Amino acid sequence: MERCPTCNTKYKGALTCRRCKTDLRPLLDIEEKSRTHYNAAAAAFACNDFKKMFLHAKRSFSLMHTPENCRLFACSALLIRRFDIALTLAI
Repeated sequence: MERCPTCNTKYKGALTCRRCKTDLRPLLDIEEKSRTHYNAAAAAFACNDFKKMFLHAKRSFSLMHTPENCRLFACSALLIRRFDIALTLAI
């Protein structure tokens, strides 16, 4: 997270926004869960378990729509031959 979603001030690493005092823990938890699923998908790829990779990549992308998560999800969809999903992510 680069900015507070409430007041748009620059994020400084605290659990609450320094300006508006918004509790940022739920958003930080979502980012952490997304990262955990991303890493699990990468580990599944290393083990050639592409269905597991797809499930973790899908979850990671559903939590955070980042370019990295999108690429991982699209690649995992290709590996399990779900071309329809890969094509929709490429658009």
